[in-house]
Amino acid sequence: MASNKIRTAQAGLAYVTWQLARRDWAVLPASGTKKAATLIQIKKDDYHPPLLVQSRAFSGQNAVSLGENITGPDQLPFDWMAITINVRSDTPACFLLNRQDVIERMKKDPGGPCYWVDPPRYIDQKYKERWDEINEDNP
Repeated sequence: MASNKIRTAQAGLAYVTWQLARRDWAVLPASGTKKAATLIQIKKDDYHPPLLVQSRAFSGQNAVSLGENITGPDQLPFDWMAITINVRSDTPACFLLNRQDVIERMKKDPGGPCYWVDPPRYIDQKYKERWDEINEDNP
């Protein structure tokens, strides 16, 4: 089943890359992090540092694990999170949350140290396919 998870992650990353590239973002892989396989750098010009986008993809609607000890937006290793659901269907949908959105929507696992964003917290029309809200001046 690991290959299914890998293919799902690849499909989500391809969807996110396609959406960003068609909006004139240069899309490059990010490296040096634990989630490097699904973390990308995006850039539009030479005057701003690149933004980091974390792609998470699911065949259905799943909770997104964020990790442990997250107390503020600066502890998230990305500027934007792209959560693509139903990614292996003909009708994927992507929800884009910036760092502050994630902090406001996350919850702590009552039985452990991890933080999560559950589907009812990210599946919201205000986050759906909001590609044009990503900009270099306001990550």
